[in-house]
Amino acid sequence: MLLVGMASPASADAPHDVLSCDTEKQPVNIPSMPLARSIEILSRQTGCPVLVDPILMDGRTSAAVKGAYTPQAALLHLFGSVHVDVTATVSGLSVSPLDATALASGDTRAGQDRRMTGMSSEESSGSNGW
Repeated sequence: MLLVGMASPASADAPHDVLSCDTEKQPVNIPSMPLARSIEILSRQTGCPVLVDPILMDGRTSAAVKGAYTPQAALLHLFGSVHVDVTATVSGLSVSPLDATALASGDTRAGQDRRMTGMSSEESSGSNGW
């Protein structure tokens, strides 16, 4: 497991409590790029450390995320179609695979142009899930 983005007191935008990583919406603006880099930027933008197995990031490109999101929701969107679960913990956010396809390395987004907006799925479809 790899801890990305240790929260530092010098970060002006960092929340005071990592427990807010799953509840406080924050502005997020991350273009599509290598997934490992996008997770690092998300951690820096939100102040939420992320614990993730490097194999989940290997060879993958993130979806673009722009708008107001909880760090937990933004991280889930960065993974795009990769089947992962993002859980808030006392030390930040933790990413775990939901099935074996999440463990397969490679760019699972090839040929896709997914761009996330700040609108939640509840706002766009009236449902309560992603």
